[in-house]
Amino acid sequence: MSDYIHLYSGICGKALQEQPGDNDMQDHFKILVVDDDALDRRAVRRGLHKHHQGADVQEAATFSEAMEAIHTRPFDCVFLDHHLPDGNGLGWLVSLREGGDNTPVVMLTGHGDEKLAVEAIKAGASDYLPKDDLTPGMLDHCLRSALRFHQSQEQMRRAQEDLHLRDRAIAAASNGIVICDARQADYPIIYCNPAFAVMTGYPAAEVIGRNCRFLQGPETDDHGLQQVRECLRAGRECLVVLRNYRKDGSPFWNQLTISPTRGAGGEITHLIGVQTDITEQRDAEDALRLNVARQQALLRDMFASVTDGRLTLCASEDDLPQSHTRFAGPVPLSRASGIRELRRLTMGACEAAGLPDERRYDLETAVGEAAMNAVVHAGTGTGHVFTHERGAVQVWVEDEGKGITVEDLPNATLRRGYTTAGTLGHGFKMIILTVDKVFLRTDTGGTTVVLETERVPPAASWPFA
Repeated sequence: MSDYIHLYSGICGKALQEQPGDNDMQDHFKILVVDDDALDRRAVRRGLHKHHQGADVQEAATFSEAMEAIHTRPFDCVFLDHHLPDGNGLGWLVSLREGGDNTPVVMLTGHGDEKLAVEAIKAGASDYLPKDDLTPGMLDHCLRSALRFHQSQEQMRRAQEDLHLRDRAIAAASNGIVICDARQADYPIIYCNPAFAVMTGYPAAEVIGRNCRFLQGPETDDHGLQQVRECLRAGRECLVVLRNYRKDGSPFWNQLTISPTRGAGGEITHLIGVQTDITEQRDAEDALRLNVARQQALLRDMFASVTDGRLTLCASEDDLPQSHTRFAGPVPLSRASGIRELRRLTMGACEAAGLPDERRYDLETAVGEAAMNAVVHAGTGTGHVFTHERGAVQVWVEDEGKGITVEDLPNATLRRGYTTAGTLGHGFKMIILTVDKVFLRTDTGGTTVVLETERVPPAASWPFA
C-alpha cells in the first residue's frame, strides 16, 4: 500500500514537472498551514521559506480559523493536519470540495498512517506528507507537486469549458446556406446566403451556377465525398464533415448537412446545404485529446509500477499484445449466455497448456469477472481464447460500451469491488491479483481486456497488495 501512495505522488510530480511553463512557476505563494501544534506550524513555515522566501504563509490552529481564512482570501495551497480540536481533516476536505473549492491540499499525517493517506487522496487531496518528513526539501516537493497537479486539472477543466462554449457558439452562429437545383445536371448552386460568402471567401457572383466541389482540395476526404454521393443517389439526408478550402486557399473543417426537398410528385427538386465551420471545435477536441493522452501516460506509468508490471494501460490497438494460437472463439457474451461457455473453454485451454490446477482456477475466475464486466457495462461482448506453445493461455474480452473514463480508471482498476454500474462484483483489482498479465484498452468506443497466465508464474520483484 505504501508503494502505491509514494508512486502516486511521485509520478504525478514528475509527469507534471514536464508540462510547459513549469519553470515559470511563481515564488510568491499564498499558503495556509492548519495545525493545532505550534511547533509543527513553525516547522512548515520555516521549511517553506527555505525555498520560497517570498511565500505568504498564514497559520490556523482550528478548522474554524481555517474556514474563516479560506473565505477571507484565496490560497495557492493548504497544508492540513488530520487531527484538530474541532474536527478531522478528511471531513473538512470533503466539505471544501463539495462547496466547489478546488484549492490544492497537502494532508499532514502521522508516520506510517498509510490508510489515512489513501483516504485523503480519494477525498481530493493533491498529496500527503508524514509529519516526520517536514524537511524543506520534502515541503518544497509536495508544494510544487500539488500546484502542478492542480494546474493540470485546471487546464483540463478549462479545455472542457472552452469546448462547451464553442459548441454553443457554433449552434447559435449563422450557418452558411446554399440551395442547389437537383433538376439540372451537376446540381448547380442557385442561391447562397451572406454567411456562406463570409465562411468561404467566395462572393455570390462567383458561386451561382457552380457545383460545390470548388470547395474541395488536396486533403478533402474521399470517404466523406463517397458518403455524399451515396446519399444523393438514394435521395436521403446526409451529414458529413469535410476538409474544405476557402478562396484564399486556407483549409477549414466543414460540417455539411444536405437535405433534399421534393416536389408535388415526390421527385427531388432541390438540395439545401447547411454548412458550419467547426475548425475551432476540432482544435478544442484535439487539445482535450492531448490532455487526456497526458493523463493516460501518467496512469500507464503508475499502473505498471503499482502492479509490478501486471497491468498495462494501452493507448491504442497497437499497444495490445499479439494474439497467440487460437484455441476457441469468438464466443458471444450476453446476460443470458456465453460467460459460462467462455470459462469452460478457458479451463480446456489451461489443461491443454499444462497449467497447474490453482492457476487454472485463478484464470477461470478472472475471465468470468472480465466477461461479466463487459455484459454489465456494455450489454454484450465477445470472448476469444488462445494458447502458446511455451505453456501460456491468453483470453481476450471485448465490448463496445462507453469505456472507462480517465477520471474513473484509478478506482476502477485498483480499488477492490469498485463499480460504476451499481452492481456487486469482485472488481478489476481481483483480476489483476489472479493472472500474470492484464492489458487494458478503453475509450468511448469500447473496452478490450487481455488476460495472460503461463504454466510457471513469473518471479515478482515485490508483492502487490
